[in-house]
Amino acid sequence: MEDVYRMLAEIKNQGVQAALAIVVRTEGSTPRKAGAKMIIMGDGSLHGTLGGGGLEQKVIEESLQALKEGNPKLTTLTLGGDLDMMCGGEMEIYIEPVIRPDKLIIFGAGHITKALAPLMQSLGFCVTVVDDNQKVLGEGGLPDSGEIVSEHMESYAERLAPDPNTYIVILTRGYTRDKAVLEQIISKDFRYVGMVGSGKKIETIKKDLISKGVGEEHLSKLSAPIGLNIGAETPGEIALSIAGEMISVKRGKGVNPHLILEEKP
Repeated sequence: MEDVYRMLAEIKNQGVQAALAIVVRTEGSTPRKAGAKMIIMGDGSLHGTLGGGGLEQKVIEESLQALKEGNPKLTTLTLGGDLDMMCGGEMEIYIEPVIRPDKLIIFGAGHITKALAPLMQSLGFCVTVVDDNQKVLGEGGLPDSGEIVSEHMESYAERLAPDPNTYIVILTRGYTRDKAVLEQIISKDFRYVGMVGSGKKIETIKKDLISKGVGEEHLSKLSAPIGLNIGAETPGEIALSIAGEMISVKRGKGVNPHLILEEKP
């Protein structure tokens, strides 16, 4: 048992996805009894066993589905028929996803970021704020904002590895920086990419990037202008609208293109 929990701690530290399956009830003849545990990695590989054969294959399928949905589940399996097992008993198995926290990277440390970063931290996101403006970063206006990175934003964006568990928000100091950052990340696989801006600004950036060879299928993933239309005006209200949009994506509701926040002229 200790080995299982030690392995789970290592999995969390490594930032990889896995699920823990625990037998919580048995009836009749079964290969394992209540308390048996097995870890199912995101690639379907296993640590431990619940009995092998069709039973284990079914648990793998259920575990990968739980990882995809991000929710625990309780499943009851009868050991016969479709599972091609002769035991004939019944096992009730609790499956819990072990998922690393969602990550948010914000480019730009302006007024909206000062409200957005601590808000997303409070919602359980691991937040990183990236900016190369030493004056802005040195003003002490980013308390409870997570990791602060003082680096050229385009260079940082270029090095970012694709990650379907990471959200990106682009709030830099202007059109040129926004486009430079977006160009480096839009073709990579992220859970969400949003950018502030007016409709005119967004269309201009899209046309510029298409002319440079960026595919329209990649640009279609961009949420811009960013945020839900809640009538937001202040930085705090705008941050709330952006947070709402990201939570909508996190919960599988997607982004409603009719509920957007445009940058005021």
